[in-house]
Amino acid sequence: MNQMHYQRSFVAERRIAAVEALPPRQAKTQSQALLPATGVHPGAIDVALGASATLLVAAWAGFAGGETSLVLVVVTVIVLAFFGCLVGGGMMGRNMTPDRRQDRSFAEFLRGDVDIETGRISGREALMQIAALPVTLAAGGIAIIAIALWTA
Repeated sequence: MNQMHYQRSFVAERRIAAVEALPPRQAKTQSQALLPATGVHPGAIDVALGASATLLVAAWAGFAGGETSLVLVVVTVIVLAFFGCLVGGGMMGRNMTPDRRQDRSFAEFLRGDVDIETGRISGREALMQIAALPVTLAAGGIAIIAIALWTA
């Protein structure tokens, strides 16, 4: 019985001590400058999504109708999965640090830094990593579609 009383008393004292030990939260004033944003600009995601959508529209315009429509449905599902990965990654990578600005212009994004898992890279490098594959695939796909339609 005495041991149980000691444990209860210890827990109660510990809770009080923990509450008293917390420093009071201070609100940021306007005079304190926020650090620059280090997140990915939505424009970089828009470039990748736009390139993928362009390839999808070109494929449907070039090959719609007949037995090729089933292949286009499969391509559409793959592109939608790609969209989902890009949008999901963009949502998970938001700049949620309270001491940083939450937004910046596209030019500031290109000139600034971007936080990634292994450190920081420049905004231009981030744009290249995000947009290089979809833009290259769109350009190559449109070239293949044009050649296929021209030789048919």
